[in-house]
Amino acid sequence: MTDWNFGDLIDATARVVPAARPALIHGDRVIDWGTLDARTNRLARAMFDRGLPVDARVAIMARNVPEYIEIAVACVKARLTYVNINYRYTESEVEYVLADCQAAALFHQAEFTPVIGMLPDRLGGLAVMVDIDGDAYAAMTSEGDGSPLGIERSGDDGYFLYTGGTTGRPKGVRWRGRDARRVQMESPTIPRRAKTMDDHVDIVRNARAGRVIPACPLMHGAGLNSSMAELVAGGTVILLPSDRFDPVELWEQAARHKATRVLIVGDVFARPMARALEDNRGRWDLMSMRVISSAGLMWSEEVKAALVRELPQVTLVDVLGASEASGFGYAITTATSTTPTGLFDPGSETVLIEVDTDRVLGADEVGQGWLARRGPFAAGYHGDPVKTASVYREIGGVAYAIPGDLAAREPDGRLRLLGRDNMCVNTGGEKVFVEEVEEALKLAPGIDDVLVVGVPDATWGKSVAALVTTTGGFDESAIRAALGRTLAAYKIPKRLILLDALPRHASGKGDYRAATEIAVAHAAAPDRLSHM
Repeated sequence: MTDWNFGDLIDATARVVPAARPALIHGDRVIDWGTLDARTNRLARAMFDRGLPVDARVAIMARNVPEYIEIAVACVKARLTYVNINYRYTESEVEYVLADCQAAALFHQAEFTPVIGMLPDRLGGLAVMVDIDGDAYAAMTSEGDGSPLGIERSGDDGYFLYTGGTTGRPKGVRWRGRDARRVQMESPTIPRRAKTMDDHVDIVRNARAGRVIPACPLMHGAGLNSSMAELVAGGTVILLPSDRFDPVELWEQAARHKATRVLIVGDVFARPMARALEDNRGRWDLMSMRVISSAGLMWSEEVKAALVRELPQVTLVDVLGASEASGFGYAITTATSTTPTGLFDPGSETVLIEVDTDRVLGADEVGQGWLARRGPFAAGYHGDPVKTASVYREIGGVAYAIPGDLAAREPDGRLRLLGRDNMCVNTGGEKVFVEEVEEALKLAPGIDDVLVVGVPDATWGKSVAALVTTTGGFDESAIRAALGRTLAAYKIPKRLILLDALPRHASGKGDYRAATEIAVAHAAAPDRLSHM
């Protein structure tokens, strides 16, 4: 088995793709493959010159700009470990992540200088600080030797993915390059999988190059991973010019630059994208589009149907995964076939594990349990052996990743995602998975977006509350009637809280801590907070 690492893969790709082919596009700015290769080689050498050793942690705090990808590519070439920093974090949160990952370098946009503040004085190990909008970064990428580094690399070279979760401090998940690449190649959209580097070079040389738009932030794991996968294949990454997601801009850029694929995070992106297509029918030539893929958030059947009505040539790929492991399952939708919301065809290494017994269910056995998979998966949580041992476990001599989601195998073999155990509301002894309630609400009349949480309740222990935004009016009786046709009574929210906007992270994922705070405040003063 080839010991894949992204530095060798990108070097090999750069040798065979046309140097003039666009590698990165950001508005009117185009960086071709020859330029990207030279700039990242220079940047890698510049980081060596500043004393960064192999596996040094290089943090990146930036929006979706070409420099973000350049730094990540330079890191994999130089055997350095890049680390994502959420640009919405406060100074204390940034300090926590930098200290936790033991960052030796931080690359940041100028706009985040006030957030960084006096961190270099408080973090003794932070030896390199670079403003990517300044002269120092320009010199690092434009001066010096731009030829390949010619160093020996390892499949252990990789990256950290910091993820927030619903409680506690962010956790850094460490991915080795070999494992991340093997998971990438499990995708059902890949027609041919390389077994050797020669295979990889042959595929890149002969395949039609793709062009991906990561609509979600690069700091979100799916955004950068999808971009790196496109570059490894010799393609092009198209970054949206605006800082805030605009579906009209997305389709304009897709048409202008002939995008073949768009990466999103569930309905929070897909719903406005479908609406923009419906409102602007015939405005854009999108015949180059082939795939829209999503990871990390529920993508409802009705929104998928709306997209393929407008783009019948497109295949929609809904990936079931987590920061700790991916490729648990895939839901494919086309103009002629669909998969109901929450159902996935299992990945080749996916299993279910009984919650109470740790028994691994048979491949065709109907039942419910922890969603798990055999390798490849991440190496664990940086600096947290207890958390690592709870998620990455050995059962019957086989290693599994068990991130904490529950699923059920249906009689037809498909998996139904039930939800994350820590996102389960125990109300009066009954378990309610928030994803199920959110999906039912999205189908109710007038509901545009929703987050469901549990709040303390004197009678039931906890009760279900829903934060919603609407289009075309808010008719609570009609909403409750619709929910009554699909949900058991105990699953129906006791409170519907109408907001102008829901608390979400930049990735599009719900900020459930903030949502819970709003719901708790509403329970204390419902008249004041019924509409915010």
